Amino acid sequence: MVRSGVLRVACAFCLLGGVATVDVAQASTGDLTQKAGTAGCVSDTGAGPCVDGVGIGDPNTVTVSPDGKNAYVASNASDAVAVFDRAADGTLAQKAGAAGCISDTGAGPCVDGVALNGAATVAISPDGKSAYVASLDSNAVSVFDRSVDGTLTQKAGTAGCISDTGAGPCVDGVALSAARSVTVSPDGKSVYVLGFASKSVAVFNRAADGTLTQKAGTAGCISETGAGPCADGTAISNPNSVTVSPDGTSAYIASTASGAVSVFDRAMDGTLTQKAGTAGCISDSGAGPCIDGVGLGGADSVSVSPDGKSAYVASLISDAVAVFDRAADGGLTQKAGTAGCISDTGTGPCADGTALVAPTSVTVSPDGNSAYVTASGSDSVAVLDRAADGSLTQKPGTAGCTSETGAGPCVDGTALDYANSVTVSPDGRNAYVSSLISDSVAIFDREPAPLPPPDTTKPLLSALKMAPHRFRAVGSGPSIAAHLGSKVSYKLSEPAKVSLKVERALEGRRVGGKCVKRRHSNRHAKPCTRYVTLRGGFAQNGNAGLNKFRFSGRLKARKLRPGRYRLRAVATDSAMNRSLTKHRPFRILRRRPSRLELPTHRP
Repeated sequence: MVRSGVLRVACAFCLLGGVATVDVAQASTGDLTQKAGTAGCVSDTGAGPCVDGVGIGDPNTVTVSPDGKNAYVASNASDAVAVFDRAADGTLAQKAGAAGCISDTGAGPCVDGVALNGAATVAISPDGKSAYVASLDSNAVSVFDRSVDGTLTQKAGTAGCISDTGAGPCVDGVALSAARSVTVSPDGKSVYVLGFASKSVAVFNRAADGTLTQKAGTAGCISETGAGPCADGTAISNPNSVTVSPDGTSAYIASTASGAVSVFDRAMDGTLTQKAGTAGCISDSGAGPCIDGVGLGGADSVSVSPDGKSAYVASLISDAVAVFDRAADGGLTQKAGTAGCISDTGTGPCADGTALVAPTSVTVSPDGNSAYVTASGSDSVAVLDRAADGSLTQKPGTAGCTSETGAGPCVDGTALDYANSVTVSPDGRNAYVSSLISDSVAIFDREPAPLPPPDTTKPLLSALKMAPHRFRAVGSGPSIAAHLGSKVSYKLSEPAKVSLKVERALEGRRVGGKCVKRRHSNRHAKPCTRYVTLRGGFAQNGNAGLNKFRFSGRLKARKLRPGRYRLRAVATDSAMNRSLTKHRPFRILRRRPSRLELPTHRP
């Protein structure tokens, strides 16, 4: 039985090199601090300070659910997916009894599952209702329903898995030999699975209930050779990582044997098409049609930033992280010079980094301010700051890395022997690292970005106008009309919701500095105009700058009676700051009488 971790151990440790030193810096956004004592790790044996877990032997990846309430670990040696509850402070607690894991054999306390032999990767759908596990030795992807409390239940019968041979209860699929990585598209409509041995990516439609159906014919897979029913692809030999861009229009694959990242356009129905010519891939050697890149030897993991403007590749053989700008059409361009990569030795054009021997995983924090890299040869997680343009800079001194031994400038951590993958929680407050030889998940607190100062600036509403200011009410329809009525315009200093009310002008008398209703007792007081707010109103979401709409002269499905009025407007921004109130007078005219209503002429 072949494990993905074993395949890479020899490569990783033969490449161990010197560790660069950098200056110590103060704590800042993105810094990692491992939790103290048993809260800092969960291991399959509970060795050292770790909590004792089950079903996490040789853990390959850890994934946090979109709601942040659970974590899931795909474990090679346990042939299982382990299930954890995540507390508000980021601490992990494995679910009790059989709810805590699902394994291929059901050994120990685990629930008995299928197609989980050599479980390598777990992905959760954006809606949080499904989980998918790619398993190397089962050559399959297994399908689970996820409940509100995070518990996983494998779908029954053939709906529970799709395998390369259809063995067992699984549906028969293609291009799934040594299924290595699985991801779900942001729209939740597609699932993509890499076949490490098939040298391919398999493409599935995802139904509303989470069920998977492989696309028919060549749309169902793309392989390095185009063998079988697959479309012919390039630079996807031994693919190890697949991701879809946040906008859902692109997919990227990191391939170890190709030493490359390949680029695909994603259609609305989930179909993948590799970009033509040199746009379709960037490789360490530029062989074939690929663009020549750097720091891509043994490309092992690819990640796209949350803003969709950058892509990053962790490369085992190059001991590096390669940095790319992502264009609006999904194309990748490696940054020039030292900005294009960070390596453990700084060889070639790369910037000099530390704790980056044989990197296996790279991820970007949800706030886009940080990138984290696990390095299997350094037994570490490296911490990098990400700039607005996507450039990476490793944090100085001990803030730049945490390692199993604390060698070099790194902080001394635990449960990081052969660190293999890293993920950041959706709230950005924790990071989790799976470590193959430690048989564990290490748990870190992450320094969040400081909260911006509260917005106390009132929006400015100005230039409120009505043209014409004398008009007839529209016969039917809402307050905001398509073509008829008076054109209302105003300006805003920032986006805000503008609430509009109509006030009727009525005769009044000035009493005590106020304009009040005319009564017999005040009939001799000075005349004035008082305004009464009518029931009903309407609102418009205004943009910064000039805004326009047409007012029909109607409120709550009723016409305003002929007379004098004024329009009252006030703007409220997203921070609930209110503008000063503005008024604009107008008059509703009587409608023209029809010919039948005209007086008859008598001689």
